[in-house]
Amino acid sequence: MKKVILAAIIAFTSMAASAQVWMGGSLGLNFTKPEGGEVATSFSIAPEVGYTLSDKWDIAIALNESLTITDGASANSISVEPYARYTFAKTGIVSFFVDGGFGIGSAAVAVGDGDDEEVGSAFAFSIGFKPGVKFAVSEKITLVAKLGFLGYEQVKASYSNFGLSVDNNALSLGMYWSF
Repeated sequence: MKKVILAAIIAFTSMAASAQVWMGGSLGLNFTKPEGGEVATSFSIAPEVGYTLSDKWDIAIALNESLTITDGASANSISVEPYARYTFAKTGIVSFFVDGGFGIGSAAVAVGDGDDEEVGSAFAFSIGFKPGVKFAVSEKITLVAKLGFLGYEQVKASYSNFGLSVDNNALSLGMYWSF
């Protein structure tokens, strides 16, 4: 039994010695004006922390919060999104990757003002893949861009979506600091 415990400690220590912890995230600001409609302002913040297992694999978790405001209505959502990142190509300081994971959270909508305000909330779930690219600016700083989502999204009693989304609303820009 002592040999098994010692072997596990040695394996974990060697894995931890070659691994690297990183933290960072992304911020977003978006203005949307449908034809004949009101301007919707969206703000999002998504801090994340991750662990580099090897040159090809990372694991991470993100906490995403977004707020959308239009005239007379607002929507707020928060979700927790663990994921695994596979880096499939690297050339110099540029790496190409795909994140695979899921998200669980809730969304709340408020319509109206003051005494006439109606509030509703719903469970939100997503599972899928996000391709991206990262630029190693220095040994400690990395810039990251993700574009698109391939998978399934659902907000209970509101909508569900399955497929590929590649547009400016699916663009995420961020920065990581490794230590």
